[in-house]
Amino acid sequence: MRLMFMRKRDNAMPSASSTPTVIVPLGEGKVSLPVQTILRCSLRGVWLRTHLYLGLFGGALFVLMSLTGSFLVFYKAIDEWLNPAQLTTSGSGPHKPLNEVVATAQATVPAGGWLDSLELPAHEREVVRAWHKVPTDKLDHFRWYLVTIDPYAGSVLGRDREWGTYLVSFIYELHESLLIDELGRTLVGCVAILLLISIGTGLFLWWPRSGKVRQAFLPVTGGSRIRRQYQWHKVTGAYSAIVLTVLAFTGVYLAFPSYVIQLVSAFSPVDESDEDGAVQSHPDSGTPPLSAEQAVELAQHLFPDGRITYIGIPHEAVDAYEMMMYRPGDVRESAGNSMVWLDQYSGAVLKVRDWRTSTAGHTFVAWLFPLHNGEAFGMIGRWIVFFAGLIPLVLYVTALRVWWLKRQAHRRQNRRPSAEAHPCSKPVNRHTLLIR
Repeated sequence: MRLMFMRKRDNAMPSASSTPTVIVPLGEGKVSLPVQTILRCSLRGVWLRTHLYLGLFGGALFVLMSLTGSFLVFYKAIDEWLNPAQLTTSGSGPHKPLNEVVATAQATVPAGGWLDSLELPAHEREVVRAWHKVPTDKLDHFRWYLVTIDPYAGSVLGRDREWGTYLVSFIYELHESLLIDELGRTLVGCVAILLLISIGTGLFLWWPRSGKVRQAFLPVTGGSRIRRQYQWHKVTGAYSAIVLTVLAFTGVYLAFPSYVIQLVSAFSPVDESDEDGAVQSHPDSGTPPLSAEQAVELAQHLFPDGRITYIGIPHEAVDAYEMMMYRPGDVRESAGNSMVWLDQYSGAVLKVRDWRTSTAGHTFVAWLFPLHNGEAFGMIGRWIVFFAGLIPLVLYVTALRVWWLKRQAHRRQNRRPSAEAHPCSKPVNRHTLLIR
């Protein structure tokens, strides 16, 4: 009885040989491998092919977007360097009254257009940028013309610079929409999504199965040319993954802002009422519109520590004055994060946005653009983004180099008798699997 019980117990105990295995054809014979090994190899193969094809077919676009992005980190400084007579001034002393500057800008409006906004100087050598809006034959499509004004003399320095026709604006449009408007913005957003997938698959393939993460960050100097190129590709991608992920995600936001805002709103409210026309004045036939100086003075009372960087000039009767202000500590250095909307007749405050008291969702969204161009962390952040934009080119070149060297190696191998390969490096034919 005891012997029978022990036999039953022995039969119930699993043994190493009871693990499901697969017989895989290999060379002239066959080899038996655990099913888990086959599945792991198959999954890794899927991620490898995904990463490979994304790089081969999307790599050129990744490089284009990243290189143009690096250029745009300093696009205003580059434009000033290329066109100093139009975009810089050597004047000194007090600025001309704002109403006089507005009158000068109004006098330079192209036929059929109107003065849309002013960008005020951020440093003593910068000029006032007046943006004119001119409708085209296409519905809701406009041309934008830049006029620059010396804030000290009040004179026009440059006029009729149509956005998209000069170098920095051309590269900006190329980066933003591939020069094909809304369809291009959609394509750019899709490229950013594919870049996120490529980064994810690359990290999966880089992650050491041995658990030696520290060693995985060290490039290998020995071995074959293929191994060295592959290691440099992996290490470069690993070091830059976090920054590239941030740039790709913020790029998705800039291409598809409404979708990202909806996603963020699921966790914390995000105010979208600052869209064009959402905040309106209340026309009063008996009250003349406020001047730009009056509107600025009212806005300055709300944020005494703020510096006005942008003024949206009312055009229609229901339009409101819209002002952006930079305050100490704002993450967006170029324009600021605080905004004020004023009724153009009564001067009543229609809306105020103080990002320091905003919801967590709006604060998160407010960080996205400054993270994308690096200004969130000052000049250091800009240089980080600039150099990060060069990384996809390095990854693309090393990946192409690995692909080419492997292709050459396979050609040489085909001329010689075939040797046995590692089971994970050769696809398994599912029709020849014998599971027992």
